[in-house]
Amino acid sequence: MKLHSISLNNLRRRKAKMAFLTIGLMVGIATIVTLVTLTESMSNDIAHKMDEFGANILIMPRSEDLSMSYGGISLGRVSFDQREIHEGDLANIRKIKNSGNILAISPKVLGAATLKEKN
Repeated sequence: MKLHSISLNNLRRRKAKMAFLTIGLMVGIATIVTLVTLTESMSNDIAHKMDEFGANILIMPRSEDLSMSYGGISLGRVSFDQREIHEGDLANIRKIKNSGNILAISPKVLGAATLKEKN
C-alpha cells in the first residue's frame, strides 16, 4: 500500500468527517472573502463621502506659537513671532494639489484678545 491509497481509503471510510471538514473550509473561506469585500466597500464609500466635501485646507501666516494642553483641555496659545503672507507665497499656494478647491485665503489670523481685562 502506498501513502495516497491509504489516505483515499481513510477518506472513503470517514465520509461524515470529510463532509464536515469540507463544509467548514468553505464557510471559513467564504467568511474571509465576505469580510474583506465588505471592508473594502466601506472604505471606498467613506472615501467617496469625504471627497464630496472637498479639501479643507486653512492657509494662514506662519507663527511661532506654543499650544498648551493639560489632560486633553486646551489652555491656550502663546505667540512668539508672527509673519504675514506675501504675494510671493501665492505661487506656492497655487502649487497645492487640488488648489481649485480652496475657496478663500484669510489675510488675518484671529485669536483671543483681552478687552477691559476680560478674555
